[in-house]
Amino acid sequence: MAEYPPQVPVVTVQPDGSKIHSISGHKFKAVLLSQPCFCSYCNKFIYGLGKQGYQCQLCDGVVHKRCHSSVVARCACAPQVTTAPVAASDSAEAQPADDPSNNHHFSAHFYKRPTFCDHCGSMLFGCAYQGVRCTDCKVNVHHRCQEKATLNCGVQVQ
Repeated sequence: MAEYPPQVPVVTVQPDGSKIHSISGHKFKAVLLSQPCFCSYCNKFIYGLGKQGYQCQLCDGVVHKRCHSSVVARCACAPQVTTAPVAASDSAEAQPADDPSNNHHFSAHFYKRPTFCDHCGSMLFGCAYQGVRCTDCKVNVHHRCQEKATLNCGVQVQ
Protein backbone atom coordinates (compact mmCIF):
# COMPACT_ATOMS: atom_id res chain seq x y z
CA MET A 1 0.00 0.00 0.00
CA ALA A 2 1.50 3.33 -1.03
CA GLU A 3 1.94 5.95 1.65
CA TYR A 4 0.82 9.43 0.72
CA PRO A 5 2.12 12.55 2.47
CA PRO A 6 -0.41 14.22 4.78
CA GLN A 7 -2.44 16.92 3.07
CA VAL A 8 -3.14 20.31 4.56
CA PRO A 9 -6.87 20.59 5.26
CA VAL A 10 -8.71 23.80 4.37
CA VAL A 11 -10.22 25.16 7.60
CA THR A 12 -13.37 27.28 7.51
CA VAL A 13 -15.01 28.82 10.56
CA GLN A 14 -18.77 28.40 10.85
CA PRO A 15 -21.07 31.15 12.23
CA ASP A 16 -21.43 29.18 15.49
CA GLY A 17 -17.64 29.24 15.99
CA SER A 18 -17.01 25.61 15.03
CA LYS A 19 -14.36 24.75 12.45
CA ILE A 20 -14.85 22.57 9.38
CA HIS A 21 -11.71 20.85 8.06
CA SER A 22 -12.14 20.08 4.32
CA ILE A 23 -9.88 17.40 2.86
CA SER A 24 -10.43 14.88 0.00
CA GLY A 25 -14.08 15.90 -0.25
CA HIS A 26 -14.68 15.19 3.46
CA LYS A 27 -15.92 17.95 5.75
CA PHE A 28 -14.61 16.99 9.19
CA LYS A 29 -15.90 18.58 12.39
CA ALA A 30 -14.68 17.89 15.93
CA VAL A 31 -17.28 15.85 17.83
CA LEU A 32 -17.91 14.37 21.26
CA LEU A 33 -18.45 10.66 20.63
CA SER A 34 -21.33 9.22 22.65
CA GLN A 35 -20.22 5.60 22.32
CA PRO A 36 -16.94 3.73 21.77
CA CYS A 37 -15.70 4.08 18.18
CA PHE A 38 -12.84 2.98 15.99
CA CYS A 39 -11.06 5.24 13.52
CA SER A 40 -12.09 4.51 9.93
CA TYR A 41 -8.58 5.43 8.73
CA CYS A 42 -6.20 3.55 11.07
CA ASN A 43 -8.76 1.15 12.70
CA LYS A 44 -7.52 2.02 16.20
CA PHE A 45 -9.77 2.84 19.16
CA ILE A 46 -10.71 6.51 19.61
CA TYR A 47 -10.63 7.56 23.26
CA GLY A 48 -10.17 10.63 25.42
CA LEU A 49 -12.06 13.40 27.14
CA GLY A 50 -13.92 16.15 25.35
CA LYS A 51 -14.10 16.05 21.57
CA GLN A 52 -12.18 12.86 20.80
CA GLY A 53 -12.35 12.77 17.01
CA TYR A 54 -13.49 14.31 13.75
CA GLN A 55 -16.66 13.20 11.98
CA CYS A 56 -17.39 13.89 8.31
CA GLN A 57 -20.59 15.92 8.02
CA LEU A 58 -21.37 14.27 4.67
CA CYS A 59 -20.62 10.54 5.06
CA ASP A 60 -20.50 10.19 8.91
CA GLY A 61 -17.02 8.63 8.84
CA VAL A 62 -15.12 9.08 12.14
CA VAL A 63 -11.33 9.52 12.46
CA HIS A 64 -8.78 10.52 15.08
CA LYS A 65 -7.79 14.17 15.18
CA ARG A 66 -4.28 13.04 14.22
CA CYS A 67 -5.57 11.00 11.25
CA HIS A 68 -7.84 13.51 9.53
CA SER A 69 -5.05 15.10 7.48
CA SER A 70 -3.89 11.65 6.26
CA VAL A 71 -7.23 10.61 4.72
CA VAL A 72 -6.77 10.23 0.96
CA ALA A 73 -9.95 8.28 0.10
CA ARG A 74 -12.52 10.53 -1.52
CA CYS A 75 -15.76 11.08 0.37
CA ALA A 76 -18.47 8.95 -1.25
CA CYS A 77 -21.12 11.60 -0.50
CA ALA A 78 -19.16 14.61 -1.79
CA PRO A 79 -20.06 16.12 -5.15
CA GLN A 80 -17.92 14.46 -7.80
CA VAL A 81 -15.56 16.60 -9.85
CA THR A 82 -15.48 15.69 -13.52
CA THR A 83 -12.13 15.63 -15.25
CA ALA A 84 -10.94 15.49 -18.83
CA PRO A 85 -11.49 12.15 -20.60
CA VAL A 86 -8.72 9.61 -20.15
CA ALA A 87 -6.71 8.65 -23.22
CA ALA A 88 -7.15 5.07 -24.50
CA SER A 89 -3.58 4.14 -23.55
CA ASP A 90 -4.09 5.29 -19.94
CA SER A 91 -7.43 3.51 -19.48
CA ALA A 92 -5.81 0.07 -19.56
CA GLU A 93 -3.44 0.97 -16.72
CA ALA A 94 -5.88 2.29 -14.14
CA GLN A 95 -9.61 1.99 -13.60
CA PRO A 96 -11.53 5.06 -12.43
CA ALA A 97 -12.72 5.11 -8.83
CA ASP A 98 -16.37 5.20 -9.90
CA ASP A 99 -16.05 2.04 -12.02
CA PRO A 100 -18.87 -0.35 -10.97
CA SER A 101 -16.45 -3.30 -10.84
CA ASN A 102 -14.67 -1.58 -7.90
CA ASN A 103 -17.83 -1.31 -5.76
CA HIS A 104 -18.45 -3.40 -2.65
CA HIS A 105 -20.80 -6.37 -2.92
CA PHE A 106 -22.69 -6.21 0.39
CA SER A 107 -24.91 -8.92 1.81
CA ALA A 108 -26.69 -9.12 5.17
CA HIS A 109 -24.58 -10.84 7.83
CA PHE A 110 -25.23 -12.34 11.27
CA TYR A 111 -22.41 -11.48 13.69
CA LYS A 112 -21.79 -13.87 16.57
CA ARG A 113 -19.52 -11.51 18.53
CA PRO A 114 -19.37 -7.74 19.07
CA THR A 115 -18.35 -6.07 15.80
CA PHE A 116 -17.73 -2.44 14.92
CA CYS A 117 -18.68 -0.67 11.69
CA ASP A 118 -15.64 -0.12 9.47
CA HIS A 119 -17.17 3.12 8.17
CA CYS A 120 -18.52 5.09 11.14
CA GLY A 121 -16.66 3.17 13.85
CA SER A 122 -19.63 2.49 16.15
CA MET A 123 -20.86 -0.93 17.23
CA LEU A 124 -23.23 -3.03 15.12
CA PHE A 125 -26.26 -3.58 17.37
CA GLY A 126 -29.12 -6.04 17.09
CA CYS A 127 -30.11 -9.65 17.60
CA ALA A 128 -29.86 -10.92 14.03
CA TYR A 129 -28.36 -9.57 10.81
CA GLN A 130 -26.89 -6.55 12.57
CA GLY A 131 -25.13 -5.25 9.48
CA VAL A 132 -23.81 -6.05 6.02
CA ARG A 133 -20.47 -7.51 4.93
CA CYS A 134 -18.67 -7.22 1.60
CA THR A 135 -18.35 -10.69 0.12
CA ASP A 136 -14.98 -9.76 -1.46
CA CYS A 137 -13.00 -7.76 1.12
CA LYS A 138 -14.97 -8.62 4.32
CA VAL A 139 -15.68 -4.97 5.27
CA ASN A 140 -18.42 -4.73 7.94
CA VAL A 141 -20.84 -1.77 7.98
CA HIS A 142 -24.27 -0.82 9.32
CA HIS A 143 -27.27 -1.05 7.03
CA ARG A 144 -27.48 2.77 7.29
CA CYS A 145 -23.78 3.16 6.32
CA GLN A 146 -24.01 0.87 3.30
CA GLU A 147 -24.69 3.70 0.82
CA LYS A 148 -22.13 6.02 2.42
CA ALA A 149 -19.31 3.47 2.65
CA THR A 150 -16.29 3.95 0.43
CA LEU A 151 -17.03 2.85 -3.10
CA ASN A 152 -13.62 1.28 -3.71
CA CYS A 153 -13.52 -2.33 -2.64
CA GLY A 154 -10.20 -3.47 -1.19
CA VAL A 155 -10.02 -6.48 -3.54
CA GLN A 156 -8.83 -5.83 -7.07
CA VAL A 157 -11.22 -7.55 -9.50
CA GLN A 158 -9.38 -8.89 -12.56
